Amino acid sequence: MTPQFEIDHQGLTPTPAPEVPGARRGGRVVLLADAPPEHVDPTQMYIGTTLGVATGLFHRTLTGYVESYDGGPRRLVGDLATDTGRSGDGGRTWTYTLREGLRFADGTPITSYDVAHAIARSFGPNGVYGPQFIQQALDPQRTYRGPEQDGPTAPGVATPDERTLVFSLPEPTPGFPFFATTTTTTPVPADRDTGAGYETSWLATGPYRVREFVPGSHCLLERNPHWDPATDPIRHQYPDEVLWEFGVPRDAQTERLLAPEGADRAAVATFDVAEHRVAEVLADPELSARVVAGPSAYLQYVYINTRRVTDVDVRRALNHAFDKGTCVRLAGGAAGAERAGTILAPMVPGYRADDVYPSGEHGDPLTAKELIAGKELRPLVFAYPDTAPNAPVAPAVKAALEAAGFEIELRPVDKAAFYSLMGDADNDCDLIYGVWGPDFPDASGVFDVLFRGDRLTRGGNMNLSYFDDPEITAEIAALAQEPDRAAVAGRYADLDRRLMAEHAPVIPVYYKRQCTLYGPAVGGLFLSAQYFVPNLTRMHVLG
Repeated sequence: MTPQFEIDHQGLTPTPAPEVPGARRGGRVVLLADAPPEHVDPTQMYIGTTLGVATGLFHRTLTGYVESYDGGPRRLVGDLATDTGRSGDGGRTWTYTLREGLRFADGTPITSYDVAHAIARSFGPNGVYGPQFIQQALDPQRTYRGPEQDGPTAPGVATPDERTLVFSLPEPTPGFPFFATTTTTTPVPADRDTGAGYETSWLATGPYRVREFVPGSHCLLERNPHWDPATDPIRHQYPDEVLWEFGVPRDAQTERLLAPEGADRAAVATFDVAEHRVAEVLADPELSARVVAGPSAYLQYVYINTRRVTDVDVRRALNHAFDKGTCVRLAGGAAGAERAGTILAPMVPGYRADDVYPSGEHGDPLTAKELIAGKELRPLVFAYPDTAPNAPVAPAVKAALEAAGFEIELRPVDKAAFYSLMGDADNDCDLIYGVWGPDFPDASGVFDVLFRGDRLTRGGNMNLSYFDDPEITAEIAALAQEPDRAAVAGRYADLDRRLMAEHAPVIPVYYKRQCTLYGPAVGGLFLSAQYFVPNLTRMHVLG
């Protein structure tokens, strides 16, 4: 781990979370989102912007992160649990004790059985699109198919009493406390589990609960009276209400916050400043003071579907031909992005500056043409989320690749369904424009998810390159089991280069940076080092 990270093994982090100086209770904050979330069911959630809202406001997990607003280290702590987990056998067995006084939004107690049920359901159809770390750790062969088919208890999960969970794993798993931060561990009571209907009937465990939900329009959150701050080392409950407003494009979010009036004075964008407004915002002292900005561990890729684009020289040619510079400009220039050359972003341990395909700012079509000379090429489908920011990106991608001799078919896809559709192994897309950032500050959070072929399934894949090489998979698996994470950073850097040089399963386009506006009546915001959106745990309305 980096020096900017700590683990509270002993459970010493105070509860309640320390008060924010000057913060007051009351008021309404408006969160502006370009589209409704694909999923809000905790075992189905896996998009960073949604997770930033959910884990800050209404979904809690066994462990979580206390993030620093002033440049200090990020800390892994017990959230629902009293600590980050206890293991005396090298990481094969992990024991957690729930805090006393935990309750769902309807007032019923939260027990270990609710966490165990959530994990069990994540193995079935109601966990297809969510994180898979805990499932893979418990049952690497994935023989258990969820409570609907194979009984109520997932393999390796025991609940000796209503506050204790014991996880028994077939292999040493030193990273399990990080796996426990995922919403796979958000409690779901079996008697309230409505299956697919839990997308709208979920019970909150954090400081806010749903008062009103209008599909496609908004979700109005109110205080959860059954949330006890004495059980929570991470969150606060300052605003009376939080309105999560959907369908506000990037440009509209920016325009509403340049000179906000009325409710927009307490609004927060969840998308970067519009590209054509970045220079204006950064040059204006008043506006730049209302910006959450900084580097992130997220990276914009083009995933090359290796099941469809099987010739590695074609994949190499795509890397050479790609126009990264235009994509950086359309992302907001230096304030929003930096041209990438590696699979790992600079903030992830294991990153080493490199570029296997150094092709200049706008690509190298001549080198690409040499690699594909004499090959019979079919048209390639470039799929991308159908959003306003991507509207100019798609034709720029098409122009650059076609200048190198490719034929590109553009396919815009509804953002609200993009990753679900692309995660279907039978999709017919060749190039997929997607973003990824690790779930925890470790390179395994990238390689295990994006490139382990033994974890490909029929649906819910995040390995959107559909890459499956036994040697690479074995190396990724071995690296993930190494207990000294700092010591393996260099090996991850070597793997990064090898994967790009020998297989080229992705085009790393740019390292994402955050540059997000908020209204002058909102206080307590800072950049989340976990989700790289505004951290909402200290958010309050200024008097």
